[in-house]
Amino acid sequence: MKKAVKIFIGVLIILTITAVAIQKTTAGIIPITDWLLQHPVETYYVETTEDNYEKLWTGNYKYVFSGYNEEGDEQQITKVIDRELRTDAFLRIDTSGSYGKGWVEITEEEVPEEALSQLN
Repeated sequence: MKKAVKIFIGVLIILTITAVAIQKTTAGIIPITDWLLQHPVETYYVETTEDNYEKLWTGNYKYVFSGYNEEGDEQQITKVIDRELRTDAFLRIDTSGSYGKGWVEITEEEVPEEALSQLN
């Protein structure tokens, strides 16, 4: 009985360490589950700011955006990028759930009117 409890506690410790490592080195647990569930890809528009990222120990940058689609609906988006983005830039991000899949920098004129009104 004592051996089973020790094994159970050991497994819990390993799972906790793994969860913390995933959270700190990737886009996090929720985007990974979104990726596994394969949500349909949607396009959102975001604006970068000085404080919406964190530098990871791997050298990458973990960004958390509040994005808006063409209708102005909001979505929290997490994306790990290998470089620091320019502040006050507009991005078009393809997402699957809350996980940013691909992105491209665009001009303010390319952002749909409903999304732009929410960003400003």
